[in-house]
Amino acid sequence: MSFDINSILAQLHSGRPPDMGLPSWLQQSWEDPEGFAAALAAAASFTGRGALPLKSRPGQHYDLFHDLLVRHAGSERVVLRAYDPQYGWQTLGYRQLLDQAARRATEWARQGVKPGAKVCLLYEPGPEFLISLMAALGLGACISFLPPHGTAFISRRLAALAPKHIAAESHQLPLIQGFEKLLLHSRGDAPPLFTSHTYRPDEPVALLFSPLADPPHVPLPLSAANAWQGALRDGLLIWGLAPEEHMAAPGMSPLQYLPALLFSTLICGAAFVHLELGHIERDPSLLLAHPLHTLGVSPALRNLLMRVRPRPLGNVAHWFRCPEEPLDWEAWSDWMRQCDLTSVPHSNALVDSSAGGTVLFSLRRKGEIHPDVFPAPGRRWELRDLNLSGQAAPGDVGLFTLLPDEGRPPGHAILSRLRSRFLYTGARDARREGRVFPAAEVTAAIAALPFVSGASITPIPTGGTLGHHLFHLLVFTGSEPLETTQRESASRRQQLRRRIELQLGAEHLPDHVEFFPLHPRRQKGSVDEAWCRSQYLTGMLHLKSREPMFQALTELRTWAGNETRIA
Repeated sequence: MSFDINSILAQLHSGRPPDMGLPSWLQQSWEDPEGFAAALAAAASFTGRGALPLKSRPGQHYDLFHDLLVRHAGSERVVLRAYDPQYGWQTLGYRQLLDQAARRATEWARQGVKPGAKVCLLYEPGPEFLISLMAALGLGACISFLPPHGTAFISRRLAALAPKHIAAESHQLPLIQGFEKLLLHSRGDAPPLFTSHTYRPDEPVALLFSPLADPPHVPLPLSAANAWQGALRDGLLIWGLAPEEHMAAPGMSPLQYLPALLFSTLICGAAFVHLELGHIERDPSLLLAHPLHTLGVSPALRNLLMRVRPRPLGNVAHWFRCPEEPLDWEAWSDWMRQCDLTSVPHSNALVDSSAGGTVLFSLRRKGEIHPDVFPAPGRRWELRDLNLSGQAAPGDVGLFTLLPDEGRPPGHAILSRLRSRFLYTGARDARREGRVFPAAEVTAAIAALPFVSGASITPIPTGGTLGHHLFHLLVFTGSEPLETTQRESASRRQQLRRRIELQLGAEHLPDHVEFFPLHPRRQKGSVDEAWCRSQYLTGMLHLKSREPMFQALTELRTWAGNETRIA
């Protein structure tokens, strides 16, 4: 099939509501992903001013180091702008990145990093992460990425990954206890002497921990073909980036969005702007410091901007939100009016770095937000049965599943097909903005606290906002007077918060904590989650914690050391 990329770009970025439903080119791209990738690679407009041609060939071989970095290094373009509260805006150019990444790659090669070696990058998003990312790609490593948030969070994922090497800054050493010997050392003074690696199409370029996958601590393979084609597709079509344009996504989950957003930015010769939500809260003008061609807006950023009330975001040309986030129509409308964005095109985009980037997207439009999505261009997919049988959906509602799906967990996003439209209609299970809440990890993290006899997580659907769940942590404190439980609740909440932040990171804090002077029911030594959920939702835990008979039974069970059941 032939694809007119310029015509496709004009349709995608016009900002006009679609009046013909499913575009014909999109349907054809699902049927012929190889031809679509070749058309993208051949698009003359994509080469950019002063950039070298792409070196990779779809379906044959992929040199990510060259296509993301080397081909832009002859220019004076900026690749990264990162704000530091102490030093202000820090910039990194493509030429500077090439030099530092090449030197680091030379050092790592001397320390035994070889093609295919699993290298875990333990960094906060920023210059050091980007330099190490490109160094690993240059050597042909199989990269993995973990933000340094929580000792138990890191150790569990390192154990599952079993990396050959770990790259991290020296002050992160306490987070990798037991893995210290795997730490790579970088001084930056080695001559840049190495030849970039060329990946085979099916060769794994990464093993990534996706917060969209269940369980989230098991790494998923990303092939070189999916990584390269995803970067090309997203950079050119979904974000519409050109050389020297800027993209930012402050506050969005690093594990979900990185390295996909970086790949799509670099392959276009554009610049990524890194900002923390805390920086914006202290100084909202930071968001206005650079013209943003594309801005990713999470509910956290939206709510922050509603609080601090910055000047209108006149520097934003296009913004996107994740369709899996709660669809709070009123909040989005108020935010768009406050920031003067009602006439700025916006779109929906579900990004999963472990799948190569965007998996669901919408055409751009102005005005109110909407639940419309399409499967990403150039990807094969299927709607599957909601009961996880593996068969195709018998009707027009099903689980969106990328193909091939071997080695990946079942899909979770439910799509409804309405003639030539697709609507995102929710997730198969309760999630926090589309991401899996690691309930087992949270309860394990607090199990050693002296007042915890058992714990469970119960998701609570909220009314009025589609797809919104609150995660309540139920803490059983054993046999103690109800008055003690109530008196100590504030102090214990602080202890729980500190513990979870230390072990897992603040993003995994529950929305609410309840204490009950009872023992939970256990089955085979583990807390019976279904029983806890049922007892909590029906109000029975509340009643039993105040009933003298159950208080006496709780004391008896504590004395007897038998915590198997509450009658």
